[in-house]
Amino acid sequence: MLEEDYPVWERFLDQFGHMFERFYYDVRVGGPDPKTISPELKWGMMYYRLQAKRIDAIGEKKNEIWIIEVASRPGLRAVGQITSYVTLWALDPKIPKPAKAWLICERLDPDLAWALRAGGISYLVL
Repeated sequence: MLEEDYPVWERFLDQFGHMFERFYYDVRVGGPDPKTISPELKWGMMYYRLQAKRIDAIGEKKNEIWIIEVASRPGLRAVGQITSYVTLWALDPKIPKPAKAWLICERLDPDLAWALRAGGISYLVL
């Protein structure tokens, strides 16, 4: 999460944080399979950490999780990120619960809102 996005995230937590059991931050998805990296490879885990993608936040509820991208002023990049995160999560879910994708933002133009809805991604403008 970028520093400029923290105020948006704090507003989200103030308003909706009580709905979640816990949050996880900078959750890695994708990249090389860490189980295939030889322990003798000195830089193996560093390579994994650099290659994996990082989800801003995972919000865990009793019966589902939210894969959350936070962007104060999202553009097409944010749409691509959240779409990729959901796809990569499905390949290797870390928590065995149904996942929903959410974009939390401060502003959202109509084209991006349409693209998110068409892709099955929910959004919240705070």
